Amino acid sequence: MDLPRGPCLLAFCATPPEFDAAFRAELRALGAPLLALSPQSGVLIGADDEPRPVRPDPRLWRAHGAGTAALTIVLLDHRHRVRLRRDAPEAESTLLEAIREARRAIAEAPRGIGRRELLVNSLAVALGAAVLHACAGAKPAPTPAPAAPGLLDVTLVVNGQPRTLRVEPRVVLLDALRENLGLTGAKKGCDMGQCGACTVIVDGQRVNSCLKLLAQLEGAQVTTIEGLAHDGALHPMQQAFLDADAFQCGYCTPGQILSAVALLEERRPASEDEIRERMCGNLCRCGAYPNIVAAIREVSGRA
Repeated sequence: MDLPRGPCLLAFCATPPEFDAAFRAELRALGAPLLALSPQSGVLIGADDEPRPVRPDPRLWRAHGAGTAALTIVLLDHRHRVRLRRDAPEAESTLLEAIREARRAIAEAPRGIGRRELLVNSLAVALGAAVLHACAGAKPAPTPAPAAPGLLDVTLVVNGQPRTLRVEPRVVLLDALRENLGLTGAKKGCDMGQCGACTVIVDGQRVNSCLKLLAQLEGAQVTTIEGLAHDGALHPMQQAFLDADAFQCGYCTPGQILSAVALLEERRPASEDEIRERMCGNLCRCGAYPNIVAAIREVSGRA
């Protein structure tokens, strides 16, 4: 029996769960197929297909050690490698709740994450939580494990809006902006503070956000490229970059613009050589440096 392509769920049940309309709707919304097998029968439920009977394959049962619990769940990734395997003392409610949790996780995820990897990760978390919850209800409570390191609540002002984030202590400002707040203007380039693609302005100073821990920024004022324009009008530096054609691929442009804005707030440059020197922390792989210098010189002359 051929397995479905892409990430899929295998459910080994002593008796198959009832796949009613609600169950099928949750699975369709999730977008991953489910192969439910019992010793006597099997059914494949695709993301957009009607349930299709399949012949159970004893080799799958042996390969995954199924049959010792009412339900054995196996999550396969797109290469059909096992990403998660759990046993549960009950079948239908555990499986349905796990699918609901995975669907909610995907719906609430930030943009820019690949659906395939997100699907596998969300299913793994949801299945693990649901099955362990079911197992906990059927067995004596184990001795609590030591508590994991706590999360931090960090409050800062981003583009004029107060924001409170609950994050791990190791989270850097760049990741918090992109993944927690959906502000993707700051780019992840070298991740070492050398290219300047992640430049933002913090309390009036330009910083490499890939090197700045969010935990260090309680109460800070943060400006990203999304916060420069006001009431539909571009910041003078943004307009100057457009007028001077100071970009090609545009990947470094947000960092270049914010660094240039902070440069002028520090002091007006006396020459083009000074502009080049003070902008040396922002690299342009396309080589648009002459036009970048021209844009900064234009705004400096009007300041």
